[in-house]
Amino acid sequence: MKLCRNCQAELADEAKICRECGEIQPADNSSSSNAFAMPYLSSNITVHSKSDKKISDQPESKEPVNIPETKEEKKERKIAVDQITDPRERAFAKQNRRNKLIRIAALIIAAAVVVVLAVFLLTRSTGYHKALDKYIDGRTRSGGTAYASIVPELYLINAEKLYSMSRPEIRSNTGNYLEYVEDQMESNFGSGLDFSYKIISEAVVTDEKSLDSLEESIKSVYGTELVISEAAYLNVRLTTKGSVTQETETLEMTFFEYDGKWYCMDAMEIIKFACENSGYGLW
Repeated sequence: MKLCRNCQAELADEAKICRECGEIQPADNSSSSNAFAMPYLSSNITVHSKSDKKISDQPESKEPVNIPETKEEKKERKIAVDQITDPRERAFAKQNRRNKLIRIAALIIAAAVVVVLAVFLLTRSTGYHKALDKYIDGRTRSGGTAYASIVPELYLINAEKLYSMSRPEIRSNTGNYLEYVEDQMESNFGSGLDFSYKIISEAVVTDEKSLDSLEESIKSVYGTELVISEAAYLNVRLTTKGSVTQETETLEMTFFEYDGKWYCMDAMEIIKFACENSGYGLW
């Protein structure tokens, strides 16, 4: 055994670096070479551990003897490996692991964003969300055709009979009414009207009692008998913006599913009002 020249810790005779303080030890006098070599660059360093002694004490056998490492032996082996490994390589390895983790995290976040966006777009393109988009679009473009597309065909057939109008006349009267509303709004908000909305709350109902009540309401108000499979009640915050000012209002809207398609009860009300008042010169 020999002592470290810096901290006086006991070292093996062949040790070239102190495990306690890291001080490089002078070459042994018995060595035939006085050349200096960094321990982590040497290929002749042998890491000794207690397991070596245990294995050597075992009787010779044709079969290899596997003795599991203790916690202390693993710790010693880790310390020994750290001492003979280039610090620069350790730093590069840590940086590479860190970069790999960052890349994995970025991929997970990107995948989650894509999934959420896909679900959002899929939801918005189907169901009552699609009907709501058409309702806002019809209000923006003063389109009677857009409103006619989100009311049941059976309702339009009944409206033709009730108001003695053809289908084009129903769409035209609805469009004229929406244009009148737009002119009134431009006088208040200025030109270049823009409509945007946000759903504040939405509740979907499927129970028989609620659906029966809605069916009775549609029959009594709009003269149309339907069998509804589902309904949705929305609170929508609608913002109207013009070149002069803007205003936000909250709409309570009702949508229902009939024969596999969603319709807007509010669009039915506008078409009804437009057809009933077309001959009074209100627009």
